[in-house]
Amino acid sequence: MSDAGGFILIRPGGGAQHWQPQPANGWIEVLTSPRIGGMPAGFSVGLQELPPLGKIREHAHPLQTGIFWVVAGEALGRLDGVVSRIPTGSFMAAPPHIRHGFINHGAHPFRFLWLLIPAGLEDFFIGIGRPKLPGAPDPTPYPRPADAGMIELSTVFETLDPPPPPPWDTTPITDPAVLEALRRDAT
Repeated sequence: MSDAGGFILIRPGGGAQHWQPQPANGWIEVLTSPRIGGMPAGFSVGLQELPPLGKIREHAHPLQTGIFWVVAGEALGRLDGVVSRIPTGSFMAAPPHIRHGFINHGAHPFRFLWLLIPAGLEDFFIGIGRPKLPGAPDPTPYPRPADAGMIELSTVFETLDPPPPPPWDTTPITDPAVLEALRRDAT
């Protein structure tokens, strides 16, 4: 991190990185957060990468607005109940209580920048993740912690009623054929 007279510069790989468990199976990098000394308060920003068949289960936030910009790859998204194709360069915003989830249905990693206002998503990622250290092997896939639901509710997630249907739930995707109908019907 570089702080030149109040301007904050995070160079590639300079944020706090954490591996993520199933069903995501990827990693996150927290770029700014109120938990990091000298960073602005009120929001958090990071990168997240999902490998092929990695997913972020459908979820919603009670107070936070999520803002996303896709920088690499492609995914299917279930956005407020509608399945859409999300190519590189897409921008999305999810106000509080709006359900959203993503599945990497492509052959390459799906990477996006996220911004959460107010902050808190980084607390969840750190709570369920494992530190991603330079030179250390990739531990994915590994199961979600037994207390992942408690970590979700103690951070920035709300209980969904009804719960998300497959494949938008927390069950890992092992057969890409389950995505064929979603691909056909996606907008």
